[in-house]
Amino acid sequence: MVMLFITAGIIIFFVNNIIAVNAIVTDSNNVRTEINKTVTSNNNLQTEIERLTNFDNIRSTAVDKLGLQYSNIKPKKITIERSRLEEITQ
Repeated sequence: MVMLFITAGIIIFFVNNIIAVNAIVTDSNNVRTEINKTVTSNNNLQTEIERLTNFDNIRSTAVDKLGLQYSNIKPKKITIERSRLEEITQ
């Protein structure tokens, strides 16, 4: 009778371990799936950032949507003496 209880205990222990391992494997697969989704999302966002920061895209948005344009007037050079600059900045 004691042998039967010991054998039953060992069987219950192994079955419990198998169930625990299966639960851990399931959790691991869920985490891997979530990581893969996150990596894919990050790659898509990186592609979107690269597309939006493209100079041609920014220029077309500035010209078409905001009405900005390049200036035809050449910028003027301004010279300021160092002492005058120090007075202005203080």
